Amino acid sequence: MRLVEASVAESEHDLVVIGSGFGSLFFVKKYLERRRRARVLILEWGAHHTHQWQLDNVRNAAIDQTNALDNRGAKPWLFTIGLGGGTNCWWGLSPRLHPSDFAMKTRYGVGVDWPIGYDDLAEYYTEAERIMLVAGPGDLGAVYPGLGRYPAPAHHLTTADRILKRQMPDRHFAIPSARLRQPLGARGACCASAICNLCPQDAKFTALNSLDGVLSDPRVEIVLGAKVNRLDAEAGSVRGAIFTKDGREYAARGDLFVLGANAIYSPWIMLRSGLGGHGLGRYLCEKMLVSVEVKLDGLRHFDGGTATTGFNVSLMDGEHRRERGSALVLIENRMVEGLRTEWGRWREAMPVHAYIEDLPREECGILASDGEFATAEPFEWSDYAVRGREAFLAALPDLLGSLPVESITYRETLTASHIQCTTRMGRTREDSVVDSGLIHHDTRNLVVVGNSVFPTVGSANPSLTTAALSLRAADLLTRSA
Repeated sequence: MRLVEASVAESEHDLVVIGSGFGSLFFVKKYLERRRRARVLILEWGAHHTHQWQLDNVRNAAIDQTNALDNRGAKPWLFTIGLGGGTNCWWGLSPRLHPSDFAMKTRYGVGVDWPIGYDDLAEYYTEAERIMLVAGPGDLGAVYPGLGRYPAPAHHLTTADRILKRQMPDRHFAIPSARLRQPLGARGACCASAICNLCPQDAKFTALNSLDGVLSDPRVEIVLGAKVNRLDAEAGSVRGAIFTKDGREYAARGDLFVLGANAIYSPWIMLRSGLGGHGLGRYLCEKMLVSVEVKLDGLRHFDGGTATTGFNVSLMDGEHRRERGSALVLIENRMVEGLRTEWGRWREAMPVHAYIEDLPREECGILASDGEFATAEPFEWSDYAVRGREAFLAALPDLLGSLPVESITYRETLTASHIQCTTRMGRTREDSVVDSGLIHHDTRNLVVVGNSVFPTVGSANPSLTTAALSLRAADLLTRSA
């Protein structure tokens, strides 16, 4: 890994990359495959924390994100500032977006359509799954058209999952996961300890254990502790990325710029740079994570192969989305509420989570400020998401009808840590910030990557889609150049 001094950034580079999470590094990987003589610079605000450092310190990064954001609301916004970004802290769940997620306006009359469809991403989904070594089942083709075999076998289902699978073979599945079931190379096998943000076995895909070839490529130079504050943009082109390190200001020069500083800091940097586009910094959104405790009568749980074992798509798509959010239902193989206290019935409990779709709203967003950090405005989930939550809770007894359920208790609504939609993609400057190739409508040497480019959120985890979008963007750009 070529860690260089900040002064090196002021020499010319072919590609300057801001941030080092999913969006940035998957773009760089594809770019390097196509540009053999390229010189790439990565500017990362945080430090390089090895996997062992993260285990020893029981955290993913030294910078606490709660101290790196002026949050004016009660809802937390969770992200990681460090080399590898969100690949460090994510839990590895890797379902694709549903095909309907790309056409919400056309199909259900709500939200907006993406400028691309599921078919445009299919090959890049497959490529991202191969890079991450996603473990998944062999029967998801009916939900995700064109899906073949996953690179790794699915994790073992729990007994409850297997009962639900027999009852609903076309709706209940082992969830695709970027946690290895079998050890391979530097990555161990999942230990099902359910502290996946740290992953004691290093079984989960991260940039540090699986994209080391990108980070250590001799064509790549990395400046750590480089906080980008604005872009030097003029006449439809970015000329430099202005950053501070150790109290000094520097300007990174390059031909092409990739901005992947997450859905809070990417728009913050753009707003401070005088860049535009409809909705820049607005539509800040995150799906709900609803937590439920199910007590079972005579059926023991917690016997699966990983922290989250099954997912159910019964409430994921359909005409109900005209009125309420999609729900992706997850069976948790971890003690969210703890064991039961009755003698001999300790394992007769099953935590269930659901991701509930919300609709991005223009009134929610972040502000460009003259201060050191971004400002997040107060946020509340919309009625669309609330109705989705209530419908999920009402449907759950029937959904679990094949299990010996003793009681179902709603626990809480949590943050999903999937921050999205503040630089969304679309067809024109009047409806979006970037085009279908993630290039800024007005500033054509600026590519924006990451969760921020989603026009809608769906109910599936976004990281796999973010990776696929970046692979596609880099592929299209290098092919056309």
